[in-house]
Amino acid sequence: MADYTAAPGAAGDEAVVGQFDTYDFGLGVGLVKVNNDGTLNGYFQTYVNDHILTNSGGINVPQLNVSGASGSGSGFELTVVASFSGTYSVLPGGLQSFSLTAGNVGLYFDTTPDFNFGADNGFNDGSAILTGTITGGGGFISLASGTGIEQLDLNFSGIFGNSDANVYSQAIGGGSALFSIDLKNSTLLPGIDSVLGHNKSEGALAAVDGSINLTAVPLPPAVWMFGAGLAGLLGVGQRKKASA
Repeated sequence: MADYTAAPGAAGDEAVVGQFDTYDFGLGVGLVKVNNDGTLNGYFQTYVNDHILTNSGGINVPQLNVSGASGSGSGFELTVVASFSGTYSVLPGGLQSFSLTAGNVGLYFDTTPDFNFGADNGFNDGSAILTGTITGGGGFISLASGTGIEQLDLNFSGIFGNSDANVYSQAIGGGSALFSIDLKNSTLLPGIDSVLGHNKSEGALAAVDGSINLTAVPLPPAVWMFGAGLAGLLGVGQRKKASA
């Protein structure tokens, strides 16, 4: 569950979203720079357009602004930015594979919907309510069609991760993201000159669409033992009352 009315800077009229496990994204933009030594660096930004509970479908959140190429109007927005690094190799048949080894990701809450792909701003000017690291992943791209897929492993715990305890009812430990990649998108990419301040001349632009499936931090064994012990004591108390 996520209580966005308790997020930093919230006005109190945003939304309280019931149980969900997936953030679904609108079409976002990535920029990837490949280096001569076989390494790569990349940057990505997008917005959340849906909350999903696996096997149950999407959750209606009318206050969430999902206006498309730029945010405007009323409600609140959730935006995502990421930077990453890794390695790549060219395979037979016109395929390029890549592995991601490190990176950072953040999800931002903002009461003023203002993200703008063309202006390259408004994606990280809100309050970070979920931050973490990219711990692995990879994928491939067909150089002929300009399409591909990408999978990421994410960690939202530890010294480099955090989920806002005022927003999320349970701490988020990690997640797995899956994206489709389109280097030849003719709708969004023509209006893009930069991503997170990095000019498109540095690498290749791609339209990227996908989602993050979240995993909660498991309760430590001591908590389960305490809960079981408490339940046992309550049971004993009830039996004593019944026999008195």
